[in-house]
Amino acid sequence: MSLFLGISLGLLWGFLGHTLRQKTKLSLVAVSAWLTLLAAIVLPRVFKSGYLYALIGTAVSYVTMSSSHRLEKLWETLTVSCICALLVFFGQNVLVGIGGRLGTFAAVSVFIFTIPKAHKGLINPGRE
Repeated sequence: MSLFLGISLGLLWGFLGHTLRQKTKLSLVAVSAWLTLLAAIVLPRVFKSGYLYALIGTAVSYVTMSSSHRLEKLWETLTVSCICALLVFFGQNVLVGIGGRLGTFAAVSVFIFTIPKAHKGLINPGRE
C-alpha cells in the first residue's frame, strides 16, 4: 500500500507542480518551494509513512523545476514524477542527506526519461 500511495502522491505533486507552472506567475523555484513546504507540513502529519512521502513530494518538486523544453507536456512531467517516486521509495537507504540526495533522485529521473529523446536525435539529426 505504501508504494502505491507514494506513487500516487508523487503523481499528485507532479500534477500540482506542472499546473502551478502553467497557470500562475510563480517562478520554478517558488513552485518547488511551495510544494516542498506543503509536503513537509502536511504529509508527515497525515500518513504513518509521511516522512517518506514528504521526501517523495520534495524530490518531485525538484523534477518540476526542469526546463519546459525538456518536460513540456503534462504526461512527461507525470512520467518523470512516477520514476522519481520509485527511485526515492526504493533508494531511500542508498543515499544519505536531504537536498543532495533528493536532487540526485530528481536529476536521475529526468535523465532516464530524456535518454530516448536524446538517442533519437543522434540517430536522426534534425528530425524531431
